[in-house]
Amino acid sequence: MTASVADKRPRSVPTRDVGAVALTSGRLSAWRRNHPEWLALLIAAGAWVLLGGLLSATAGHHHGGQAGSYDQHLVMWVAMVPAMMLPTTLPHLRYVGFATQEARTQRSVLLFSLGYGAVWLLLGLVVAAVPQPLTGWPLALVVAAAGGWELSRVKGRALKRCCRTWPVRYTGPAADASAVEFGLRHGAACQLVGGPAMIALMLAGHPWWAAVTLFAVMLGQKLITAPQRWSVAVALGFAAVAVAVAGTAVFD
Repeated sequence: MTASVADKRPRSVPTRDVGAVALTSGRLSAWRRNHPEWLALLIAAGAWVLLGGLLSATAGHHHGGQAGSYDQHLVMWVAMVPAMMLPTTLPHLRYVGFATQEARTQRSVLLFSLGYGAVWLLLGLVVAAVPQPLTGWPLALVVAAAGGWELSRVKGRALKRCCRTWPVRYTGPAADASAVEFGLRHGAACQLVGGPAMIALMLAGHPWWAAVTLFAVMLGQKLITAPQRWSVAVALGFAAVAVAVAGTAVFD
């Protein structure tokens, strides 16, 4: 057999390479089964990329005191919610994923996320209509109100409801409906927890450092055991910001 003919013969893939590919694929499948929240968190990561781009694009306008349009404010809100709020639902995303049929896990997780986001979108439709960014005393009052809300009983009760689950059906149309309903219920409770802070962030012109700090605070409130113990510290943080803003208004 000549060399040219031999080169045309199909080459077999080494057995160890096939085994390695199969092992990697199996591990990836197992990881996905054990982490049903992966797609929702991937969406949140993409929202952070979008939010970072929007913050960079609007930084100069806000620094110059220019107010954006309603559409710009709404787009900013739509980026902020999945980026900052969706990761706080991590335990609930996992609950929904494990409660439903494996073949429809991501469908149920996405339906829960859509229900959750719909509640926040309704609030965003209103907040986007408020002239912003605020400065001086109006902003100081908004930030102070958000800090006071941290110590309210309504917020404390809502935080407890945020830690609860809701029955999710295993399969069929009932599974779809229950996933959406759970998302709506959870979104309504969480809006009472983080809504005032998110509104203050929007009306302040959403500076990046405030967005990152608020994200860390809300993530801690939802994922750390006994989050009520941090309420006073969070309220004091808002108070400090309000005093700083008010002081700036006095000296301007």
